[in-house]
Amino acid sequence: MATPAHILTRNEVIEQAYRKIHTLRPGGSLSLDQIEQAVTSLNLIIREEDLHGTDQQKNLWALQEAHLILTANQIAYNAGVTYGLAKDVLDLVSVFYRDSSGDESEIKIITVEQYEAITEKDDTGDLEKVYLKRNTDLSKQSLFVWPALDSAATTSEVLGTDTLNYKCILAHTSATLTQPVTGVDWELYWELGGTAGAAWATATDYTNGELLRYVYKRPLYAFTLPTDNPDMPPGWGRYLMYRLAADLAPEYGIQLDERGWLRQSWMEARAEIFPSTRSGSTDIYNKGLFYSILFLVAGVLNTHMV
Repeated sequence: MATPAHILTRNEVIEQAYRKIHTLRPGGSLSLDQIEQAVTSLNLIIREEDLHGTDQQKNLWALQEAHLILTANQIAYNAGVTYGLAKDVLDLVSVFYRDSSGDESEIKIITVEQYEAITEKDDTGDLEKVYLKRNTDLSKQSLFVWPALDSAATTSEVLGTDTLNYKCILAHTSATLTQPVTGVDWELYWELGGTAGAAWATATDYTNGELLRYVYKRPLYAFTLPTDNPDMPPGWGRYLMYRLAADLAPEYGIQLDERGWLRQSWMEARAEIFPSTRSGSTDIYNKGLFYSILFLVAGVLNTHMV
C-alpha cells in the first residue's frame, strides 16, 4: 500500500533528523551504520511511548480492520487461534455483525461490569453485545459475545495466488477482480486466515458465514523497511523527527544549547498531539501570580512611603 504524501516514511524521518543536527547535507547520503543507529533509536522511542500509555490513553496506535468468523453456540473467541480474535487488539473502536447474506448491523461494545450484569451468559439468539476481556499479553485476550448464535453458515476458503489460505468475508460470485491476491477488489471479499483452502475458481459462488467486522486500535509496527511509516497522524512524524535528532545529537558533538532547542521542539510537537501533557503556564499573566506580585509591590511601596 502506498504511503500518503503527508506521512513521513522511516528513512524520511531519519534523513530529516540528521539534517537537524547538520550531519546530512543537501544531496548527501547516510552510511549504513548511521541508518542502523537511527532505526534502533526509533524503535526504542516507539517502545517507550507504548510503555507510557494507560488504559485511557494508549499513546501510539494505529487503526486496523479485521473479521471474526462466528460459530454456533460459541461464547468466547480467543486471540491467536484459527478464526479467533486478532493478536494485537489494544481497544475496540466499532463492531458490526454481518450475516450470511452480507447485511450488517452495529453491535454494542460493553464493559466488564455490564457483562457481569448479564445473568444468562449462555443464551442464544440474535447477537447484540460484545465484551473484550483484556490481558497485558494481547495475544491472550478473548472476545465474549452475547447472545451466542444458535446456528452458523459455512465460510468458503481458498488458496490465493501467493499459496496462502484465505477466508471469504463477503458472499459473491467470483471473477478475476475478486481473486486473492491479484484481483484489484479481492480485499473486499477475502481475508487471510483459515486452514482448508481449495483452489480458487472463476464463476463460483463463495459464501461467508456469520461474522463480526471490527475496527480496533493496535500497537505500531516496528520500523524495519526503508518505506515503513508509523501509521499515525502527520503530527507524529514531526515529533519523531525532532525526538530522533535530540537522541542522536550527543554522539555528533551538538552543543548543549542546540540540544536544548531540539528537546524543546520535540516536547512542543508531542504537546500538540497530547495537549494534556503541556505544562501549566508560568506567564505573569496567570491571574493568581499576577495579583500576588501586584499586592507584593503595593506593600513595598506603602512601606517606603511611610
